[in-house]
Amino acid sequence: MSTPLEKKLTRIVYNNFTKDRIWREIKANHYEIIDGRRFWLISDMHFNHKKIISWCRHDCFSDVKQMNRRMIHNWNYRVGKFDKVLNIGDFGDSRFIKDLNGSITITKGNHDRKQWNRQYILEYRDMKFLVTHNPEKNGTFWFDGDWIIHGHTHINTPFIDIYRKRVNVSVEMINYTPLNMEEIYNIIKESANYNDNRWIL
Repeated sequence: MSTPLEKKLTRIVYNNFTKDRIWREIKANHYEIIDGRRFWLISDMHFNHKKIISWCRHDCFSDVKQMNRRMIHNWNYRVGKFDKVLNIGDFGDSRFIKDLNGSITITKGNHDRKQWNRQYILEYRDMKFLVTHNPEKNGTFWFDGDWIIHGHTHINTPFIDIYRKRVNVSVEMINYTPLNMEEIYNIIKESANYNDNRWIL
């Protein structure tokens, strides 16, 4: 466990030396991703939510402790200490933030009580993305970009919806492991070769 001094030093290092190499703010809630290999996305962790196992995770976990441990391990195995992570809602028990690598921003989901922002726009290479928890509810009709990255739907919508141009990064679709922006970008570019939607990573 990090001491308060170590946490403060980590924030100073990230804000002054690392952040601008990974992403920069264009305007409020609108970012340009500079290093897509160090900018991660994931949704619907539902840390400490027991009911989520019986609904859609019973084939993977026997109890909530096992679920929490695996998600922490998978996250920290891929995400570096000074990377940026955008969690797209329904994080669950916020006490688990301290166990996870990276500088974490959380988009508000329908199970989140804190008043986090509901939508972000990301630009990476030649594409513009809308990031929102629930693509049906949060008003995406105005978006004039390329693809929507979302969560909320868990196993009920495809990982890649080539018809509606959506990427579902609910943890069940991405093996309970964050994906970085470069991976998502490459998968979307490959989607032109798909004959149908892609249901799993």
